[in-house]
Amino acid sequence: MTKKVILASLIIGLISFGQIYSQENLNKVEYKIVAEGTDAPIPELKIVCLNKFFNKDYLPADFSKKYNLEDNTLYKKKMLVQIFQLDKDKNGLDKIELIGVNENDEKLLIEYNIVNSDKSNDDRQLTPFLIVQVPKSKKKITFIENGIELGKASKLYVE
Repeated sequence: MTKKVILASLIIGLISFGQIYSQENLNKVEYKIVAEGTDAPIPELKIVCLNKFFNKDYLPADFSKKYNLEDNTLYKKKMLVQIFQLDKDKNGLDKIELIGVNENDEKLLIEYNIVNSDKSNDDRQLTPFLIVQVPKSKKKITFIENGIELGKASKLYVE
């Protein structure tokens, strides 16, 4: 039994070292939070928009207008990373807190936590969202949510 514990500890240590080492090679990316709230029109989506047409085609017009997502200047040499979430279990999760945006030669890493920032709305099912503007890129995007790397994503970019 102790051999299994030692082996498990060694594997966890190697994984942790690999994550720390790979994150050392990352550079911070400048970003701007464009919009955030608890009224996401789509319950579960992580997507990158290179122009306003995704928002125009898929998001309700009143949502796009409210958060000024049809402004062409948002997309000049920039793109929007959009994270829409659903608090399925009514845990009061009402905010997507951005930890940071980093990159290396191959990937763009978006790290965030989903938090309960306001205890007064804990009885409601909320749909928090975060829209972040970053420099335009075609790198692979990795999302780290609450410290956990999300599974492999495909077709994240919408032109």
